[in-house]
Amino acid sequence: METALARIPDGAAGELVTIDDRARHYERRSRADRTWGQYQSVWRLFSAWCNGRGLEPMPANIDTLKAYLTSLADEGRAVATINTYLAAICSAHSIAGHPLDRAPLKSILKGIRRGAKPQRQVAALVGVAIRKMLDEFRLAAPADARDGLILALGFAGAMRRSELAGLDWQEQGSGTGYLERVDGGLKITLVESKGRVGEIEEIIVPFEDMPSIRNLLDAWERHASLQPGEPLLRAIDKAQRIGGKAAVVGRLTDASVARIIKSRVRAHLLANGESEAFATAEAAKFSGHSLRAGFCTAAAVAGIPEWKIRRRSRHRTAALVARYVRAAEAWTDSGLKGVGF
Repeated sequence: METALARIPDGAAGELVTIDDRARHYERRSRADRTWGQYQSVWRLFSAWCNGRGLEPMPANIDTLKAYLTSLADEGRAVATINTYLAAICSAHSIAGHPLDRAPLKSILKGIRRGAKPQRQVAALVGVAIRKMLDEFRLAAPADARDGLILALGFAGAMRRSELAGLDWQEQGSGTGYLERVDGGLKITLVESKGRVGEIEEIIVPFEDMPSIRNLLDAWERHASLQPGEPLLRAIDKAQRIGGKAAVVGRLTDASVARIIKSRVRAHLLANGESEAFATAEAAKFSGHSLRAGFCTAAAVAGIPEWKIRRRSRHRTAALVARYVRAAEAWTDSGLKGVGF
């Protein structure tokens, strides 16, 4: 029987290889670099787990995958983590030309979900709390100006910590987006985002609606001597030098953004008379997601329609925003009014 390869004209085989390489290139670009980095770590763990048991990681059979998912669940891994691990393994197989059929895994995944502990919900850092924290900041101090901008910008843009860390000033440099001044406010342009890979997103922050952010940005711009294309949010060493040791420009990481939020919550609680133990325990409830959650929660409490919240938060589905609306309505429209005692 004549094969497809036998019908390829002379010289065309090399072209197909090139096209195949390009196809794999675009497949890799379907996710952000940070996601691929996470997937690579997962693949190393999965490969080591398989090698330690004499199993083949590529291509893996369904029994191997079921055993691995079971081991993750037995270790107490969260459902979201298990799903991420499986997505990483499936992506590796797809790129290698061994696509996996996930249908046989539905039952075990359902069982894992039913037996899992409820996912930990991070505390939301709403606008009222942020304003109280900002009242304690001294904009003459570089760290206060920078951290205040993180809090205000993260809340106003309903931003993820990776989006904040990836911002450049005025134009894109090495980051995943940029912040620029426009008439009447600020414009955030996200070139790469977890929510919509491959789509450029723009977020407008009017000074009229978010007046505090102008002074915070002005102060940080003076301290950091920001230049177009440079990282917006940068490290500050113990000597208060911006950009790290020897004044080298150093972009904050997303993990650093999360640590700053926690430390600022803790400092605020201590400044208001709370004990060390209480302040530490409360600060641990917050994360890099707290600013994004804070906007959604505050907007829901204020009665802003779900579609408007979603337009700013850029959530992919209404269901993801609905949980914030439900949480707000539990306090503002509990059903007990007029019948409670």
